[in-house]
Amino acid sequence: MFNDQSSGPIGFSSQILEQRSQGTVSIQTEKVVCQELGCQLVQRNDAASQTVTQNKSMQHVDYDKLAEFLKRVSPLVMDELDEMHGSTALDDYQPSIGEVPSAGAKLLFKFNTLDETDLDKKISCISWSAAGGTLALSYSATYHDTWCDHVSRIKFYNITTENQSAPASSTTLQVNACVTTLAYHPTEPSILAAGLFNGDVLVCNLKEDKTSCPIQLGGHSDSLSVLQWHLKLLNSASTLVTASRDGYIFIHKFIANFTTVELHRRLKIGKEHNPMEKSRPRSVSGRRERADECGLSVTALDFSTKDPTTFVIGTSCGGLYQCSIDHDAPIEALGDRFVTSATDKEIRIYNVMQFISWHTILVEDTSIGLSWVPGNQEIIAAFGAGQTITFYNLETCKSVTNSLLDNSSKDTSCLKFNTKRDLLAIGDTYGSLGVWKLSRNALR
Repeated sequence: MFNDQSSGPIGFSSQILEQRSQGTVSIQTEKVVCQELGCQLVQRNDAASQTVTQNKSMQHVDYDKLAEFLKRVSPLVMDELDEMHGSTALDDYQPSIGEVPSAGAKLLFKFNTLDETDLDKKISCISWSAAGGTLALSYSATYHDTWCDHVSRIKFYNITTENQSAPASSTTLQVNACVTTLAYHPTEPSILAAGLFNGDVLVCNLKEDKTSCPIQLGGHSDSLSVLQWHLKLLNSASTLVTASRDGYIFIHKFIANFTTVELHRRLKIGKEHNPMEKSRPRSVSGRRERADECGLSVTALDFSTKDPTTFVIGTSCGGLYQCSIDHDAPIEALGDRFVTSATDKEIRIYNVMQFISWHTILVEDTSIGLSWVPGNQEIIAAFGAGQTITFYNLETCKSVTNSLLDNSSKDTSCLKFNTKRDLLAIGDTYGSLGVWKLSRNALR
């Protein structure tokens, strides 16, 4: 099918061309357009100034004429300053610029409670009703030269946490002397007791009669300094403890729905039991010593929270006395602390069984009153001279700096907490009343 076959070679010669074909082609691009645009404007201005030094001539001052002028106007200026110091025109002025509110306290309202006929009086004491919805407020003259013959008032205000403006008094009760102490019954919201400067004690049942006090307790011969209700003192009966500057302490027992009262006990802080006090108590006016003193002048009294029959008394001479209602034997250890303040600008912390102060807190202004802060057994509120309400921690013996309360007013005369509605009422010596709303953990 396939056969082998061979062919002869075939050759050809190469040829080189010495002339080559050439052609010329030209290409032209489009014209390139260039343009420059400036986008930054720089402007410069130069100015020069030259100060000129001038020699000021010394002015001649006639110091004799200046002294004559000051001598002439100084009495007038001092009279105006004295008049403004006693004025109440700016008591309700509350500047808001630059104020730093106290932590956990909000001012609801503040207003002047004095009528035109009471401009020479101060708020002497305040008390909240058992339910916390009514505030009773009383007045007293700022100074007594002799025996008190003033006609005073007790005003009642209905206050709620929704109040954003000053409320009007709902009722006014007139009494025949200045009120020095005031206390609502702890469980009966219609029962109110008032202690007067003349030594009388009035007990009012506001549910039955809002214009008078049918029960009048006598016996004291000097102004009332302490008025306290107790329920555990005499077999759960309502008991009213009164103390006066005459040195006597009366314990009254109420029965038959507050229509009948019995004098249960009559105690006295006698001078023969006072080896440490050397000075005699002065009269209320402070001008003469008492000729016939029944007992040491009682200025403060408070009962133990663990033993209702044990109480501590403070006197005008600075003495402290531990007392018991039921017995004269030594009192068993209680572990209670009590705190005192005096005109020496010291707050002292004591134990019931050790009448040597544990700690002493120095204060800037004289404290006329102390109050335990509800819900915190380690903190007390101090008030008195000055417009600041200061809270102190008894463990550290230092002030609670974030809880300073500025009353923005004159000297504080009374202070009362409302544990039912977390309110705080403060009265001052010029008749202004302020009510603050406290947060529940404000001082805890």
